[in-house]
Amino acid sequence: MKHPAIIATRLIQCAFLLLIGQFSQFTIAAEPLRIVVAMPGPHAAPYLPLELMPRIGADRKAGFLLTLRYFGGGPLAVKDMVDHNSDFAALGMPALAGIRISNPDLVSIAALTQSPAYVLMVRQALKPQIRKLADLRWRTIGTHSGSKQGKSTARQIAEYLLQRNGIRGNDVNFVYAGQNLADYRAALESGQVDAIVVNEPAATLLEKHQLAWRLVDLHDPAVAKTHLGGRFLYTQLATTTETLRDQPDKARQLTTALRDSLRWMATHSAQDIVARLQLPEGEEKQALQQFLAAHKNIYSPDGAFSEEAVRHSEAFFHSLSGNNLAASQLRYGDFIDSRWSGRSR
Repeated sequence: MKHPAIIATRLIQCAFLLLIGQFSQFTIAAEPLRIVVAMPGPHAAPYLPLELMPRIGADRKAGFLLTLRYFGGGPLAVKDMVDHNSDFAALGMPALAGIRISNPDLVSIAALTQSPAYVLMVRQALKPQIRKLADLRWRTIGTHSGSKQGKSTARQIAEYLLQRNGIRGNDVNFVYAGQNLADYRAALESGQVDAIVVNEPAATLLEKHQLAWRLVDLHDPAVAKTHLGGRFLYTQLATTTETLRDQPDKARQLTTALRDSLRWMATHSAQDIVARLQLPEGEEKQALQQFLAAHKNIYSPDGAFSEEAVRHSEAFFHSLSGNNLAASQLRYGDFIDSRWSGRSR
């Protein structure tokens, strides 16, 4: 018969192991859900609602922790998502539409912006020669990166503006000009590009350093209406039918957090927004604050799909379809899932 002290020791050991096991299970259960979003950036104005999300605690409030992965263009972000490295991708709706032709499993679940937030800029030294869009024939234009599956929205915007002014796609040379200020600056200073399509705050900084001037600024509602008809579905959140089928709560939670982030932006000043982003002191921070003070209206108020914005964005996409029957027949409504974001006029 074993000594009572030995029995007691083993009972204590068993109880301790059981307690450790229960604690481990509790720890695992308490581990917050992680959601990964791929997107262009960092600090590109059309995607700020996502960067702001963890800064104001909107992700934790919705029950998850957000991780962002940055790429040189929307199509590359989609590839990352399709390769299962991320759960969602943020990119321009026209870019998503083009990719969806070859990948019908892509779905849009919420809107980030309601304006085509791009600026077409011309290299400063060429200002005497290039005064209007038609003057860009035979020139080199820099845009964001596309992929084998589709063109970036920046590329589509450039093609559309040129097409409306009698310039065909093969009348200009399109090149990849990067996704950040350093890339844009290098492309302009080296003469690699004659014109460039950029987001803010890069446009403000290129102008400040007299590297380029604004030929077409689509942040201006009057300019956007002239070229595109009015409100325009630009950046949005996309995912796959697989994610919606197997992990619908991720889509619901991310959409909820996006709505909170957009509403927070709408009720806070440009200074408050930039402060929460915790950017280093310098001209980029100042330029972003300057932009937000003037153009906070580019953002969706709540993530809902505006019927007007969807209509204009779809018409834009169809105008570039040419002889591509699949593109001309594509309907945004076929791959918009608004069950969590909702719809509006």
